[in-house]
Amino acid sequence: MHNTSTKSLLKQFIALAIPTLLSGWVYTLYTFVDGIFIGRYLGAESLAALNLLVPLLYVPYAVSLMIGVGGATLIARLSGEGRFDEARRVFTQALWTMLAIGIGLSVVVLTNTSKIAEMMGATGHLAILVEDYLRAYAWFILFAQALYALEFFLRTEGTKAATFGLYAMLLGAFVNVVLDYYFIVVLPLGMQGAGLATGISMLVSSFTMLSYHVFKAKNIKPCWNAFKDGSNVGTILYNGSSEFLGAIAAVVTIFVFNRLVLNTYGESGLAAYAILEYMTLAATVTMVGLVQSMQPMISFYRGANQPRAMHVVFAFGATSVMAVAVIIAVVMCVFSRQLTFLFLPDGGSAWEILAPVIIWYALAFLPAGCNLIAAGYLTAVERPGASAIIAILRSWVLLLGSLWLLNTYLGGKTIWYALLITELLTLAASGWLIWRYQREGRPTPSSHMIHG
Repeated sequence: MHNTSTKSLLKQFIALAIPTLLSGWVYTLYTFVDGIFIGRYLGAESLAALNLLVPLLYVPYAVSLMIGVGGATLIARLSGEGRFDEARRVFTQALWTMLAIGIGLSVVVLTNTSKIAEMMGATGHLAILVEDYLRAYAWFILFAQALYALEFFLRTEGTKAATFGLYAMLLGAFVNVVLDYYFIVVLPLGMQGAGLATGISMLVSSFTMLSYHVFKAKNIKPCWNAFKDGSNVGTILYNGSSEFLGAIAAVVTIFVFNRLVLNTYGESGLAAYAILEYMTLAATVTMVGLVQSMQPMISFYRGANQPRAMHVVFAFGATSVMAVAVIIAVVMCVFSRQLTFLFLPDGGSAWEILAPVIIWYALAFLPAGCNLIAAGYLTAVERPGASAIIAILRSWVLLLGSLWLLNTYLGGKTIWYALLITELLTLAASGWLIWRYQREGRPTPSSHMIHG
């Protein structure tokens, strides 16, 4: 990362972005495949049951983002400063932290399966489907949690390692498709089979990525006595706190959405909302992937005291994210009907619910892209507090507040406007936080780069 001409920075950004995006798309692909297998072979009720579980499935993802982003940001800065021994200790401490949290989460889920199903709003046969999935998936929570963090750590090792992360994700995706077919269609194990297929595929990808750090990595690899000079766990968790808050807020948001949709539309509404989530997943993964590609470069050049390089990288990240936001908005509006019937061939009732609301979800991606850029930049320059404000506003505060106001005063069918309203209001706060950081005299993106 030492050559800082604009052309070389663009090459570095692309070299990081391609494997990062491909990994995200592979993850999206096998998430899509899960939904297609469940919708087509197990039916709309099983798809609704899976959507009730989504809030819980976000918890290990949120922890993985916190440790991955928080640890990788610190590792990238230490690497930029040439302090590789410290970077290795931070990496090893992150591994021990993931192990402890992962085991703890598995124990909690396995010992409270029925209570969790009830808490998610599942009753009757829907509760049985939820519990079947949970009992199989819970054994693999450690690997679900490790998956994304390990991919972040591979990026700090370099482009070859980041490319290896893509291969590991592809391997997991292939395993997931094969096991989905075998467990759901051939055996058939129903929702239990779906949970097993997802868990085993994540185990395969996680072990493959960890093996690179152990056997191939030159700089970022596990070490003995990682805690001998003190702990960086608090710094790791704090640096990744905004990503954690943003992801864990999805737990609350989807939980609230599920309840409101269930009350307004019934189980067919839950299936429709599940399809909408699948549609938005690809867009979110792409934009977040571009932001995450820019973050380690900004952290590195900050450690190397090269503000111009930071500005150029920011311009690449911001431009690409906004281009994707526009493309995704158009694609969602044009192809939403085909996607609906891909999941549910007899999904006429689901399409009736989705048709009038797709455009509001699509438009929300435009301000959302700006908010992701701002939050990602602030995290990369180790200002997690400011980044956390953006995450809290666009989830805990404004989104839940908008949902409550719309549902209470205008009726349940207006809840679909909440996302666009939230992102527009958050955009004002994002602009102010970037402006305030610039006023402090820190190396921030210049105004001409922010606007174009």
